Amino acid sequence: MIKKLPTQDPEWSDEIWQAAEGLISPNSFEREKALDYLLDQGTLTKSPLIAYLLATRLSDPDLEVRFHIVKALGSVLAGDEDGEKLSDPVLRQLQNYLANLNTEQILDLLEVSEQYLSAEESLIGIFRLASYAGNRLSGIVNDRKKPLGIRQKAIYFCGEIGFLEASTTLKILISKIEKRNQMLRRSPIRKKTLDENQLYPYAVAALEKLSEGSAVVRKTGK
Repeated sequence: MIKKLPTQDPEWSDEIWQAAEGLISPNSFEREKALDYLLDQGTLTKSPLIAYLLATRLSDPDLEVRFHIVKALGSVLAGDEDGEKLSDPVLRQLQNYLANLNTEQILDLLEVSEQYLSAEESLIGIFRLASYAGNRLSGIVNDRKKPLGIRQKAIYFCGEIGFLEASTTLKILISKIEKRNQMLRRSPIRKKTLDENQLYPYAVAALEKLSEGSAVVRKTGK
């Protein structure tokens, strides 16, 4: 039997339910208004249901709304919302959802990062809970059909989060670029090759971070 929430509980007032429904409104203004209200009420730190609803909006079709959702979720994860910590049920709900992000959802987040530099810190907090995102990011790095800026962001987050599974991908990319440049040193370089060269410093920096992280793991045994 489904347990009914107490109607007198201020955490589950009619306004809270209306705001929860507002998160899935077809109107982007209404979605953002609902987000602001739920954050003001502090429900995200207490309710697994609200946390789940908000996490599903990380793929909001409106880029600006998606950005604000990323910032809101990042602030909550960092404990910036009035110093309130997430309850264990909320944290588990977010971990379960974010662990299963697919490639399209991760691309949505990378698009936010590409357009809004201030979203990076929040996205780092989100990706830290996305335990299987490393393989997805590696696939994006390898996909030459994806925009260059998106691939750069994928490389960046692999290094920042410490997704060691991306190490092989980055090593291969670095090696390919170096060999290609050696072969084409005396020949005209095609635009695609020049474009991909822009990934090189990102890949080198990310691989260095992953190598440092791996060394720490070997040293501490953790």
